[in-house]
Amino acid sequence: MSAKTNYTTNKEIDWFWRGQSFTAPATLYYGLMTATKGLRGNSTAYSVNDTIGLTANDGNLHVYMCTTAGTSASSQGSLYPGVKNEVITDGTAVFTEQYNNFKAASTGTTNEVSGGAYARVGVTASLANFAGTQGSGTTTTSTGTSATTSNNSSITFPTPTANWGSIVGIGVWDAATSGNLLTWSLLTIPKTVNNGDPAPYFPAAAFTYQEDN
Repeated sequence: MSAKTNYTTNKEIDWFWRGQSFTAPATLYYGLMTATKGLRGNSTAYSVNDTIGLTANDGNLHVYMCTTAGTSASSQGSLYPGVKNEVITDGTAVFTEQYNNFKAASTGTTNEVSGGAYARVGVTASLANFAGTQGSGTTTTSTGTSATTSNNSSITFPTPTANWGSIVGIGVWDAATSGNLLTWSLLTIPKTVNNGDPAPYFPAAAFTYQEDN
């Protein structure tokens, strides 16, 4: 984890390089993202704007959007290299990898869970709640060289009272509802969350954020 949206990058540049005032959010809100059609299926009909999750040839989970309606091939095989923004013909359907749309915080791509008692989880931005760059679990001003922070305590979502679908990613917003998506990450392994399942959670240090350095 993780990647910044264009919104976050623009705010940082205007603040650091262009002298514009910027007030960081006092609370960061974690949310869960789904693919509208879950994981890719063999010989499955897809419509334009359907999104799917799949593990590509690079070994990582990716989200793709259907840009030409059709039916997927009988096997995924090696169809998907896992290159950012690639366009893949899968059977008679065409899919586009969604990295750029995540950066743009495109609503059609960042499909957030809704209903079934779902709610974003707010965590106060503080030294106590997020680790310094010197190591996970630290609570003092950053002095390290990793350019990385992580959550110092568990991030626990409500217990689902309806099916939440196939969870493919986690995002951080600046508001409890709506607001601006600041950063996101796709999961290593997608997780299907159904009605009555235990409350989904990310243990301490499971959510990491690294600045390019």
